[in-house]
Amino acid sequence: MVILKKKILVVDDEPHIVNLIKLTLEKEFEVIEAYTSRNALSLLKKHKPSLILLDIMMPGEDGYQLCERIRQGKKNKDTPIVFLSAKNQIEDKMKSIDVGGDDFIEKPFDPLELEKKVKTNLIMSKISE
Repeated sequence: MVILKKKILVVDDEPHIVNLIKLTLEKEFEVIEAYTSRNALSLLKKHKPSLILLDIMMPGEDGYQLCERIRQGKKNKDTPIVFLSAKNQIEDKMKSIDVGGDDFIEKPFDPLELEKKVKTNLIMSKISE
C-alpha cells in the first residue's frame, strides 16, 4: 500500500531557505519548490497542495499579491497559507492576515517551530472543512 504524502508548496526566492525547509519537512511531506510568484501559480495549476509556505519579499509579484491572487481563485482559495518572512513588524503580520494568510513565521526560523506550525495549520484546515 502506498501512502501519499501531503504536498507543501514552498514559495521563496532564496534557494538556501527552500533547501532548509525541504530538509525540515521532507520526511513527512512532499515539498514542491517555487522561486517566483509566476512559478508558484504554474505549479498550483498542476498540484493541489495541502499548505503553502510563502515569502513576502520576492522579485516581481510579492507574497502579499500572490496570496490575494490565490484567494481569488477557486482551486486553492481554502488552502492554508503560512507566511515565512524576515519582514517581522506588526504591520507586516497584520497585512499578511488582511490579504488572506493564515499564519506567520519569522525568519530566521526554528525548524521545530516550522514543523509544528505546518502541522497545526493542516489540522485547523481539516476542522474548518
